[in-house]
Order: sequence, then structure tokens, then C-alpha cells
Amino acid sequence: MALPTVKVCSSEEIRRVDADASEKFGVDPLLLMEDAGSAVYEVVRKLFGCAGRRVAVVAGTGNNGGDAMVAARRLHAAGAEVRVVVVGDPAKMTDLAKKQLETLTKAGVPVAHVREESELGALKGALEWCEVAVVGLIGLGLRGEVRGVYRAAIELVNGSGKPVVSVDIPSGIDPDNGLVRGVAVKSAATVTFGAPKLGNVLYPGFHYCGKLFVSKLSYPPQLFEGVSVELNAPVPPPERVRWGHKGTFGKFLAVAGARYYYGAPYYVSYAFLKAGGGYSRLAAPKSVVPFVAAKCSEVVYVPLEETEEGTIALSNLDRLLELAAEYGIDIAAVGPGTSLNEETQQLVRELVARLEVPVIVDGDGITAVARDPDAVRKRKAPTIITPHLVEFSRLTGLKPAE
Repeated sequence: MALPTVKVCSSEEIRRVDADASEKFGVDPLLLMEDAGSAVYEVVRKLFGCAGRRVAVVAGTGNNGGDAMVAARRLHAAGAEVRVVVVGDPAKMTDLAKKQLETLTKAGVPVAHVREESELGALKGALEWCEVAVVGLIGLGLRGEVRGVYRAAIELVNGSGKPVVSVDIPSGIDPDNGLVRGVAVKSAATVTFGAPKLGNVLYPGFHYCGKLFVSKLSYPPQLFEGVSVELNAPVPPPERVRWGHKGTFGKFLAVAGARYYYGAPYYVSYAFLKAGGGYSRLAAPKSVVPFVAAKCSEVVYVPLEETEEGTIALSNLDRLLELAAEYGIDIAAVGPGTSLNEETQQLVRELVARLEVPVIVDGDGITAVARDPDAVRKRKAPTIITPHLVEFSRLTGLKPAE
């Protein structure tokens, strides 16, 4: 059975989904806004309750603000005390948001307008009064840094200390990369629509979201078939056999460490055991082994010949391959703390290319294979590479800023 996946959209992709929903499937944009606001209402109800709750709804003049105003109406109908503060120039309000504002006003929900910073007192008062805030100031329409009255409004929200439920994405977070554009709303929860945006799942945006909820709205599912980025559900671990022993739960080989690099070999070899693995071997320079062994007696050590710099010598290659075969190693990790010594880098490339078991390439091992990607491409067994930003740059040739 295939594991469920969740599509993740860029701002351009979700705009296409919106347009196609209307043009190809006849889904009214007003219906989608109603769905979105109702989803926000349900999360507020679930997390904080409704009847008698004091809720401030901070809305912009775009469709994100329209979603927030639907939530305000639903909360009002459910017995919450609601105050709405609309931030921005009313003349720039979208038609859908205007309709929601008209409906709110007719329902008797108090609405204040903050057009410029001198009028922020209304927002400050609402935030001091409320128990929870719903914020839909800026959504996918974010362009550049947040400035002016919007920046001041977000700073007031963050300074209020009240729990915030954000609409679609925390205002101020770039929907395509998760970056904070000057300032962003720190949320207790975020309700995103259709599918998470890249900015919902990439840091620091993910942190600003708080608990992330996804509402599918009324989008036909086939609209997301062209979206290539997706998240998979965590793979459940296999049942742990109660009568098992260390040989039952996997055999691991770490090829790691160099003179003065003791942390990486310690953590990689011990992590396998902490995760429930059965048998962990650490192959490290012979001068390193006593220091690591004094800290971690649970690991089995394989002292290796060294270069003059105290790194793993190329002459160990055949021994490591034989060891992997002899002891039935199930998975290996190669590279943590092995250094950039040229001889050791060559050892890492050849070892990765020739090991017939799954391999995790980490740390200095990534730098080694970046110089000859065929060491990974030609492997038949699975390979996992764990780059940070600079290592990813070495692998791809892209600059970190890209």
C-alpha cells in the first residue's frame, strides 16, 4: 500500500489551481472563500472555543483579508464576541473582500479601519481586549519587504502576546521560500488552503506557522496532479520483535573521524543504537578510537591506518569492503568528520562507489562525492545524501543564494 503524500505548492501553482477551479470546473471563488473562512473558524473553535470568547480579526484588503472576514462572521454566529480591524486602503479592497465586509457590517459586527499608522490605536485596543486573534493581513500577494502600516500592525500583533491563528500563511512570510520579509506574524496555528505552500513548510516560515492545518476546500483533486513537490507521511517503524537480539535489529558500519574530530564519529555510531539499531561498528583512525571508546563503550571499534595528518588512509579500502561483507553490514555511513585530506577524500569516493549496501553520505563525504558524482550515480543500492546549504551548493554548482 502506497503511503499518502501531501502536495506542496508555489504561489504561482496555487494561483493556477484557483484559476482552473473557476474556469474549468465552475467552482465559484466566493465558495472557495467561504470554505477558507469556515476552515479558520473550525480551527479557532477546536483550539480555543467560541461561545463568549473575545476574538480580534485583523484583515487586509485582499482576498486573504476576505477569508479572515468569513471566519469573523462564522465566529460571530457561533456566539463569540468579535471585533474586526481592516488594515489598508479601502479603495484597494478586492471585490470578494468588499462583499464579506458588507455582510459583516449588516450582521452588526464592529469594524474599525486602519488606513495609516496614526490610526493604529484601534488595532492596539482590539488586541488588548481580545483573548485570541485571527490574522489575514497579507497572503500570497506579498511583494518585497513588509513596510508602513502593515509592518506596524504585525509588530503590534506580535507584541500583544495573544495567541494568533493565521490565514493561509503567516503575514510577512514569503510563500515561495519561507523567508521573513522584514517582519512576520508569529502564530500559534495556521490554516492553509488547498495545499501547503512552500513557505508553510520551509524554515523559518514553518516555525512562524505554529501548528499547521491544511483544508482542501472545494478544489477538485485533479487540479494538483501537475504539482511536483510533495511531502510523504512518516514511514512507520517495523514491529520490534520482543525476542530479538542485537543481530536482529540491524548491523551498522560508520566510517568516520580524523585527528581532532571526535564528535562526528561518536555521534554517528551511537545514534544508530539510540534509534533502536542492534550492532554498531565504528571504523576510525587508530589514534582516534581510544578517545571515542572512552565515551561510548556500546560501539564496536575498528582501528584504521592513518595518513600523516591523522586521517583514514586509502590503504584501508579493501579491509573496509571485506569487513562490510564479513559482518553482514546492513547499512553504512561514510564521511562524518573524515576531513578534506586528499587521500581520505579518494578513499571515501571509492568506498561509496564499491559498497553494495545502502549508504548514507554525510559531512566531508559529501565534499568528496561532489567532485565525482559518478561515485553515487553508478551505485545499485540506495544512497542517502545529507547536505547542508554549502554542501548542497558543492553538489549542484548553485550558489547558496540560489
